Amino acid sequence: MYVCICHGFTEKKVKQALASGVCTTAGLFNCMGCKPQCGKCVPYVRKMVNDHRGALACANTCSPPIDEEAAIAAE
Repeated sequence: MYVCICHGFTEKKVKQALASGVCTTAGLFNCMGCKPQCGKCVPYVRKMVNDHRGALACANTCSPPIDEEAAIAAE
């Protein structure tokens, strides 16, 4: 399933990025080499990141939480 139509990345690509160590929404977009455009995908991407953190206890191995909306807006 496509997660982001603007950039054409899929759920599979998001899961691969998360498995490689991406732990934030902003980090995911950075890993994909893009910035949010229309923003419709951001809530779903954020949910995928948060679900991944919970499932794998990613919070223990990742950098401290950041204000992701500010980080995305700053890019």
